[in-house]
Amino acid sequence: MADTSVQHEAERWVVEHGLAALFQGESFTAKKLQLTWGGHFAFDAVSNDNSIVIAISTSHARTASGKFATAKIQKLKTDAFYLLHLKQKARCIMVFTEESMCAHFSAIAATGRFPPEIELVHIALPSYLQEKVLGARAIASKETTPIALELHAS
Repeated sequence: MADTSVQHEAERWVVEHGLAALFQGESFTAKKLQLTWGGHFAFDAVSNDNSIVIAISTSHARTASGKFATAKIQKLKTDAFYLLHLKQKARCIMVFTEESMCAHFSAIAATGRFPPEIELVHIALPSYLQEKVLGARAIASKETTPIALELHAS
């Protein structure tokens, strides 16, 4: 199973440093909030007064083999669905550490196929952390790439 500790480290950096620079004087923590239909969802970053709710993505828009990252994009669309169904009104933001993913969602938003009430923001990771994310992604890619098995006639 892929080790996601580096992605969690990147998300923590975004919360502690990236969002602090973007929203000076505001602090954020991960928090579960109630949804309109009664359930709860754990959001990556919520302001102390719950007025700003953020989903964070460290995913690239393409897989290691260059294919479109459909599963990652669907997961982010699900995150958007939860943002849109908060019981309490809030400013909803999706933060992307990868420019490619931010560009993808910005492009679909420009065509009217993504909710305009969700803000899309790119926050670049510092180079040391970006390198760690890329390394972890490469390891995960190797773990999930099918290995061709040679069948020997006995």
